[in-house]
Amino acid sequence: MSPTKLILTILVRAMLCLLVSAACYFMFTALLGATGQASETRIIWAMTILTSGVVWVFAFVRPAFELVGALTDAVRALLWRDENGRYYAFDGQRIRVVVVEGEPWVAETDVLKVLGPKAPRHLNWQKMPADEYGEIAGADLKGFSEKGVEKLFTGKSDASSLRFRKWLIGDVFFPFRRARERGLPPPWT
Repeated sequence: MSPTKLILTILVRAMLCLLVSAACYFMFTALLGATGQASETRIIWAMTILTSGVVWVFAFVRPAFELVGALTDAVRALLWRDENGRYYAFDGQRIRVVVVEGEPWVAETDVLKVLGPKAPRHLNWQKMPADEYGEIAGADLKGFSEKGVEKLFTGKSDASSLRFRKWLIGDVFFPFRRARERGLPPPWT
């Protein structure tokens, strides 16, 4: 359900619940023949709250869950806003992800910090094709594309490298691939 429709639903349900509460109040006032004494007024209000409270609970359980879902979706959307040079955290290390022509690139220095001394020495990054490794325009960084990350992790089998690769693919590259497959604009645009 869209946020606008959800808010409208909540407002309509609140109005209906207020009407039920008013009807309960007037019904209990008529049944008890209130004379205006403070003790009778308290009893009427207590009965009204107990009776109409059940209606309020049932009216707002489903919208509350939908509202939590909508807020969760909004937070996810904020995570993928276009903020070139934004930092993400992986095991306490900051990883910069920059969008270049609609594709995410990961900063070389951040990747090598995470890999540490286990960084592959057999690759010569300067000889990698421009679509895998190179200068990130406007960011004063060098970085890896998704293809470059795949090549970087080829032959790596230690657990920490595999976890980092899985995180990069799942949390950085996959949302872009999914948007492309569905014909949607990239998540950060």
